[in-house]
Amino acid sequence: MFSAFVLFTEKKDSFSIFIIVVGFMYPVLTIYKYWIFTNSKDNKIIFYERQHEIFSDRIISGMGEISNSTVPMQNFVKVFELNDLYLLYYTKGQAIFLPKRIFETQEDENWFRNEVFLKIKNRRV
Repeated sequence: MFSAFVLFTEKKDSFSIFIIVVGFMYPVLTIYKYWIFTNSKDNKIIFYERQHEIFSDRIISGMGEISNSTVPMQNFVKVFELNDLYLLYYTKGQAIFLPKRIFETQEDENWFRNEVFLKIKNRRV
């Protein structure tokens, strides 16, 4: 916005030209850096599809052919419900997030709330 303001002023010196060029090039360079990040083969693992199998005593998480892990329900320390998301924390900074849209029916979501979510929420750690 500052660059646009400087662009429309009458007096322009070399510093004004510098501000205009930097102001308009910075967003372009930022978008380019994000594009490089998302298309880098080193960061491909971030974008793999995650799959979760939910049982009343454990959650099995998988990320394609790369990894599988099992987290017992007693390892979860905190849970949160947001408008469209369930968060199940198993450490202070690590959580499994489950969008509500993944449940195929309302019965599936009700089972999850009663058998998993509320049991973790009501348990004393």
